[in-house]
Amino acid sequence: MSVEALFKSYCASFNARDLERLVSLFWPYALFEMPLLGQRIVGTSEIRAGHRRIFDLSEYAEIDISAIKASGPVIIAEGMLESKLLRDNRPVEMPLAMTMQDEGRKIVRLSVYLDARPYRLWADGPILVPRDQHAY
Repeated sequence: MSVEALFKSYCASFNARDLERLVSLFWPYALFEMPLLGQRIVGTSEIRAGHRRIFDLSEYAEIDISAIKASGPVIIAEGMLESKLLRDNRPVEMPLAMTMQDEGRKIVRLSVYLDARPYRLWADGPILVPRDQHAY
């Protein structure tokens, strides 16, 4: 399986909420990270638990990729994530970027970067702006 086919298989498994298929794509000691949530999980048991939590908290979550660039064992992709959390009244759609590295036809590292600025809690405030310049 090519790196691009492996990446597309992950996205399809995620969108279908096929947890076992999704986990089978990862190397046993793979790294999955989602900096927005402060998550760095290692190994298939943690990856299974992390994705199960995503699926348990959401009515649906779908990745829609608009551009992919592969170079050797690495992919970088961009697109959108649409998700409807069970606790929310409406779905959200946010830009995403993903990087993936494969080794031996398995994912060894997958990073998901989400632009959730429109959905931040007002109390969070801007991180890189001095406190006296906050606009709330």
